[in-house]
Amino acid sequence: MKLIPWSPFSQIEAYSLTRKGGFSKGDCEGLNLSFNVGDDPECVLKNRQLLADYLHTDLNHMVATRQTHSTRLLKVTKEDGGRGMYSFDDAFYNYDAMYTRDKDLYLLSFHADCTPVLIYAKDQELIASIHSGWKGNVNEITLKTITHLIENEHCDPKEIYAYIGPSINYERFEVGIDVIESIHQMSFDAHEYYQAKENGKYLFNAKGLVEKQLLLCGVLKEHITISEYCTIKDNDLFFSYRKNKKCGRNVSMIKMK
Repeated sequence: MKLIPWSPFSQIEAYSLTRKGGFSKGDCEGLNLSFNVGDDPECVLKNRQLLADYLHTDLNHMVATRQTHSTRLLKVTKEDGGRGMYSFDDAFYNYDAMYTRDKDLYLLSFHADCTPVLIYAKDQELIASIHSGWKGNVNEITLKTITHLIENEHCDPKEIYAYIGPSINYERFEVGIDVIESIHQMSFDAHEYYQAKENGKYLFNAKGLVEKQLLLCGVLKEHITISEYCTIKDNDLFFSYRKNKKCGRNVSMIKMK
């Protein structure tokens, strides 16, 4: 098993997981952690238990949602531990972002080319996990999440630290005019985050657009860490939906100690 840590402070524990290790076979070979990709559920559960053992915890100290590329945000507590971890049936449905003030609870985000975003609000001792696919990105899920934390949880944006995890990089992310038209509907000018190609398609800078939303909320640039890993280029380490639509899912996760 290979985990990529994000550790700006001793108060938090955060990782992006690679596909290395695990019990899944076939298209999902390795450490697939999603029940929603056609993998054997028993293998998925064994993979999740393997992860919990590796981190010296258990599945009741983790929580996962059923992501739908929405912009909906959910506040969770330790009482929600285990939801979505043993099966798909009891997961919180239609939420792509979570946050908590409770310690010892991992928030999980599933991704395979989409952009995971992990948040630590140091002043309020609060963490968040965001799943930002291209739809969530252009619908401003990161901006909406951080705005909620500032307005409702009194987080100081200058005390917010963010990790933009492994996902598809700009030079590999080719999109059509439908995505560009959606970008034009955003609440701010985002033209610098795409570039036209000769074939009529466009290159889309998803990580850069997430960073822009953080900056617009007042998060300091020096508090933002952007992973250089690309899920397509580094397909030996990560599942990539664009590389193989029947693939498994990577996970990024965060907890407060």
